[in-house]
Order: sequence, then structure tokens, then C-alpha cells
Amino acid sequence: MQERLILKRMVSTLQKFSFETQNGEHYLAQNPNIYYQNKRPSFKGITYSEQKQLPSLPIPQLEKTLHNYLQTIKPFCASDEQFEKQKLLCSEFSRNGGPELQNRLIEYANGKRNWLSKLWDNQAYLEYDDPVVPYVSYFYSHKPLPISHKIVENDPLVKATAIISIVARFLEAVKDESLPAEHVKNAPFCMNSFHMMFNNCRIPGPEKDTNVFYSIYEHDYIIVALKGNFYKLYTHSASREILPPAKIWEQLYTIINSLRGSIQEKSNAGIGTLTSLSRKQWAEACSALMANAVSRESLETIHKSAFVLCLDLDENPVTLEEKSRYAWHGDGFNRFYDKPLQFFVAGNGHSGFLAEHSKMDGTPTLFLNNHVCKKLHELDPEKFVAEIRNPSSNLDQTPEHLSFVVTPSISTAIKNAQENFKKVVGQHELRVWHYVRYGKTAIKNFGFSPDAFIQQIIQLAVFKYLGKQLPTYEAASTRKYFKGRTETGRSVSIESAKFVREWENPDIALSQKVENLQASIKAHSAYLKSAADGHGVDRHFFGLKNMLRKGETSPALFQDKLFQYSSTWLISTSQLSSEYFEGYGWSQVNDNGFGLAYMLNKDWLHINIVNKPEFSMLSVDKMHYYLTQAAEEIYDALNEEHQLKAKL
Repeated sequence: MQERLILKRMVSTLQKFSFETQNGEHYLAQNPNIYYQNKRPSFKGITYSEQKQLPSLPIPQLEKTLHNYLQTIKPFCASDEQFEKQKLLCSEFSRNGGPELQNRLIEYANGKRNWLSKLWDNQAYLEYDDPVVPYVSYFYSHKPLPISHKIVENDPLVKATAIISIVARFLEAVKDESLPAEHVKNAPFCMNSFHMMFNNCRIPGPEKDTNVFYSIYEHDYIIVALKGNFYKLYTHSASREILPPAKIWEQLYTIINSLRGSIQEKSNAGIGTLTSLSRKQWAEACSALMANAVSRESLETIHKSAFVLCLDLDENPVTLEEKSRYAWHGDGFNRFYDKPLQFFVAGNGHSGFLAEHSKMDGTPTLFLNNHVCKKLHELDPEKFVAEIRNPSSNLDQTPEHLSFVVTPSISTAIKNAQENFKKVVGQHELRVWHYVRYGKTAIKNFGFSPDAFIQQIIQLAVFKYLGKQLPTYEAASTRKYFKGRTETGRSVSIESAKFVREWENPDIALSQKVENLQASIKAHSAYLKSAADGHGVDRHFFGLKNMLRKGETSPALFQDKLFQYSSTWLISTSQLSSEYFEGYGWSQVNDNGFGLAYMLNKDWLHINIVNKPEFSMLSVDKMHYYLTQAAEEIYDALNEEHQLKAKL
């Protein structure tokens, strides 16, 4: 149990405490959270105040899931006979095998507020062996600040100082639990992910990874990465008072001008690139590092830190594609991919963010990054720069370089990791579709859900490109439930199949095409709402499969090729939008398809297109072309239809 040995070495001086929200996780600390909360006059305790009220994740009814499945599979059936076979498979499953698995799942869920949580975290993330970058982690690319903020935007140290200061103050709000619980349509959303954001790390293991969480009250520092080295930068004074931006800037200046360049620093460069390896390979290298007391202490320092900020002073990304690649994977050298929160600042001041995905999804990190960018825009640039360059007193805590003992085997592992990283990243193509003719304002004026609308653009573009639809995944948030994460929204429907097929038929009247579009949008919105309510088919099937016991034969339905194909996500999509971003994305889920991460903004639409062309034989450039064609044709058709109705 190599991962347990790694953790044991790290926790010997700390106690294990359960999170107050009873989320099944533990944090390591000298004292429990309440010890520090009682000492904070500003503590409010409202962030998690509604967690107890959240409903448990439901288990859908078996017959309902099978009915919904048949609706989603019909567009992929080449004939009536093939669909009849699917109906027979579902009928057989509902009589034999299915009810027993359903009963086992109900029994398994008994006493659990979220029956899916542990199964999903392990099998979707922690048991996944491929490198987390580029395959799992997701990024945001921040928009440049306005010209009025040029003095901040163009100076990487000033920009980095501002980001660190803003995030540190956000963390103070997390400590005070002063962030109110999010509500959607008067229903509270689970805030569990805010427990999972700061002062923690993913830990590699030979069989599966783990996560280690530390007290957010006891480790008042972050890690700065520079030239492949790591430095401890303090965000608070020795008396736990948050430092002013001037003290942050002075530490960054010290790192760049005083600590950087030593022989020791050069010999330590590149440890972070080991986090780009497959998880089993990284576990082996991590175990070797942990065997040395100096390296172990440095790794623990990184794990305990609030977050990481990477300074890439030699990088100057300009185009949207360059900026996306910069935030998505960077050079693989000046990074530590296992940290949940990692911010970046390039030499030209461009900034971005990367999230490790195993314990939290995108909405909390979207909230954080939107807050950071908003606060950056609200800065008085001249005043801010004047303050940070004229500190009122000397530093009482200076930044520290983290040392590692790099043995010949570790050195070889670093070299191999760098070569492998370049190879893996080089297999991916990326193109950004940034469409400025219209955005969600115009879509709403047509009376449509912007999310369902852009899904129709995607479906039509794929059909134009390939002459068929592909199984399409859209992430639906289930945060209305305790520890809710996501459910699959199946974007291909009977209605979408009719829409794309008849759209390309010149003999179909425009009014009929628009009617088909409306029906497809309505069907998509209905399925996504059902999925957000916990009634999609995919997580339910996932749970039922997990109820199979060793030696039992998998039901014929689960073995069916069309059943398996329907959940082979050749088109993987998800939306996270901010007016302050100019990029958001991640990898394709299946190497034979595309990853399409999209943003819906007031006046523009944005899709980050990623694939592996050598595997899929598909082109990001062609997908880009067909997305534009689909968006243009749909908009023109709606305008024409609107004008025709106005004349009547």
C-alpha cells in the first residue's frame, strides 16, 4: 500500500478531523477548525449552514431509466429492427437482472446522502491512470485588463501580486464562512466544493490516488513556481494578519532577484514535471522522493499550501490558441499539476488558471476566478502600484526556496517525464471558435435557452461535417443534492435527429426547419433539467453496473454494442461562462472524438475545440468551419422567419 505509506509519512505530527459538514472527508491539523473559528471576530458560519437541508441524491426508478434510455438510443438505430432489439434487451433487463441490481443499489444507498459520491470519485478520477494534464484538468484563460489598467496588465509581478492578494482575501472569506450558500430558483446548492479548494493536494498511488486536506487556518502561505523551482511565499504575518499587497510584491521581487539563480536552485529544477506522468509512474517517483527527509518536507510544504502561482516570465502568449495552451498545459516544467488551484502569470502579464478535477467540478472555481477578475478590474491601478512599490516596513517573513534531493533515478524520471509530456501534448490539436456575430442576448430575444441553443449549433455542425450525429455528453450539475457533482445530459435526441437531418434537406420549408429547431431545443432543455434533478440514465446505469458481484455475468443490455456506443462520448461538451474570460477548456474524453468546452456570453459565443487527429482522423479546423456555418444558418433562418411573421 504505497499510497498509504506516503500519507503516513506526511501525517505523523498532525491529527485527523472530520469536516463539520459530514461530507465523509477528513483534514489534518494541530487543532480542529472550531478552535480557530472561535478566535475570529469576523466568523459568520453561513457558507455551509444549509448543507443539512440538502436532499439526498435520488436513485431513479428502473422502468423510468429504461424508458429514457430507449428515447436516447433511437437516433442511433439504423433500422426499426435494431430499435426493436433495444426494446427487447430493456424488457429482458427489467424482468431478469435489473430488479436485483436495483435492489442492491437501494440497499447500498441506505444511510448514504449521496450514493454515487465514492464510486464516482474513485472510478472517474482517482483510479484513472492517464496524466491529469492534458486529459482531466480544466483551465480558464483570463481576459486582458482594459487599457486603463495597463500598468497592472503589462507588469507580471504587479499582476501576480494582485492575484495573490485577491485570492488570499477570498480565502479569508472561506475561513470566516461568510460566503452565502448559492441558490438557484430559491433552492440551495451544495457548497461542499469550497471545503475542497484550498490547502490540499492529490496524492499519487500505484493502485489509486488519494486526496489529502489540511487546515485552512494553519498554513498561511502559497507556493510560487519559477523556472521549475518552488518557493514558499507568505500571505500572512506571524500573528496571522493578512499581508498588504506591498509585502506580497516584495517577496516576489526577492524570489526573482535574490533567490533565483543559485546552484542549489538549478539542481532542483523540474520536480513539478513529474506530476505530468501517468499516475502509477508518478507514484513510483513520489515514493522515491518521500524516502528522503529534505524532499519529503518540500513536498509536504507544497501539499499544505493554499494554492500555487506560476510565474512564466519567458512566456508571452498572444493568440487565443496560445493562451488556451498556456493555461491548459504550459511547458509541463514550471507546474505542479496535483494542486487543485493553480494560477499563472506570463511575461506579458496574461493570466490564467488550471484546476485539478478529482474532488471538485467547475462551478466553484468559476466563482473564484470570476471574483478574481472582477476585483482586478475594480483596482485603482495607479494607487495600487504606488502602494506596492513603497512598502511601509521591512519584511518580517522572507520567502524560502524548497529543496529536493535529486538522485540519478529522479533525474532520469524528470528527463523522461519532459520527453513524454512533449509527445502527449503534441498529439493534441487545439482551435478556438470565437464567434462575435451574436451571443446569449440575441438567443434569449429569440425566446430560447442559450445553452440548449448552442447545443443545436454543435449538433448541426457535427452532422454537416460527418453526415451523422455522434454520442454527445453535456455536464449537468446536480449540486441541488448533498455532495452533488454532475450527471450526463445526452444531447442527441429523436428531435435533434429530425432537426439536423431535415435542416440539410433543400426540399424542407424554412418554417418546418425552425419548428424542428424549436422542438430539439425544448427536448434538450427537458432532458438536461431531468439530469440535473438526478434522473439521467448514465449515472444510474453506472450504479447498477457497480452492483454486479464478482463472477456474475453482466446483463445482455450492458454487453450490447449499441448500448456501449451510446455512452462513448465522441463529442464531450460543458459550459462555464464569464464575461471576464477569453478561454475555457479541457481535453477530448475519447481519442476518436472532440472536446468542446463552451462559453455563452452576452455578445459572443466561444468554443475551445480539442482533438487528437492521428487517432480520430478529424480536424479541429473543419469543426471550426462547420460551427461557423451552423451558427450563421440558424441565425439567418430565425431572422428570416421572424421577418415573415412580422409581415403577416
